[in-house]
Amino acid sequence: MKQPVAVAVIGCGYLGSIHARLWTQCQRAVLVGVFDIVAERARKLAAELGVPAFGSLGEALDACEAVTVATTTSEHANVACAALEGGKHVLLEKPVAATLEEAERIEVAAARAGTVVHVGHVERYNPAFRAALRYVTRPLFIEAHRLSPFRKRGTDVSVIGDLMVHDLDLVLALTREPVVRIEAHGVGVISSSVDIANARLEFASGCIANLTASRLTPKPLRKLRLFQPMAYMSLDFSVPDLEVYRIDDGQHDGGGTIVAHAGGNAIWYEHPLIEPGNAIADEHRAFVASILDGAPAIVSLSDGIAALRLAAAIEQEVQKRMEQLQLRR
Repeated sequence: MKQPVAVAVIGCGYLGSIHARLWTQCQRAVLVGVFDIVAERARKLAAELGVPAFGSLGEALDACEAVTVATTTSEHANVACAALEGGKHVLLEKPVAATLEEAERIEVAAARAGTVVHVGHVERYNPAFRAALRYVTRPLFIEAHRLSPFRKRGTDVSVIGDLMVHDLDLVLALTREPVVRIEAHGVGVISSSVDIANARLEFASGCIANLTASRLTPKPLRKLRLFQPMAYMSLDFSVPDLEVYRIDDGQHDGGGTIVAHAGGNAIWYEHPLIEPGNAIADEHRAFVASILDGAPAIVSLSDGIAALRLAAAIEQEVQKRMEQLQLRR
């Protein structure tokens, strides 16, 4: 395929607008236009960026080689399948679909198309997470908090599909193991679905992940802590920032500062320098690299479906619990 890759953005809401603006800065791609079912929203964004506002999805697909799908989750399957059936490469915002059945439709269309599909679990590109990967060996306990103020966008799915799914993708990427047990609780407070939830996941190795997500919190918080033999890590995705504590096992590279001793071993503290970056821009570059260079996907369609499948299982556990407590809305 020739450079630059012609990209259209489908969906001009909050995330779609961010994608469109960043596509104008991608050196190996060109934004050829935008489309939204709310025509005025598309026209406004198009005028800002100096690109066409397409009159239909079909018109957008005819003009491009690749799309970012940033519609409401309920429309992901229809738009993604149309793009794939047209032979387009697809960058699909998370969650991949509203239901597993819809995700399977996308999976079938992708297999037939043979084109590139990436899923927008953007925290995989967060500089703090990428820096932490070099320290991860065998996670034993993971704790994550993802808290956000209430916003109307995203409420077409529960907080599990809207926010917790980010951390579900991260723990699946960190453990690379099946979940063998789920305990989950949640309640709906403002919207018609679950707005705050907690899930305790047990993996085949015995690793435990305890995840909390809320869209009812005044101050945003996006943190993850990971414990493993000889080390503890604390990640703040918002800053981004990473702190690492490691016990000197005789193979320490000498980085950091000794802060204590335990059992005759030194405990080293490291605060790696995290270069600020834009995770969505990095996501775009990875998507284009897969199209032009054949680079493997950092977040594949199968990864996105795995996170959705786990989210669906958690939803089921939450609903069971709500029925038991007679809190179902």
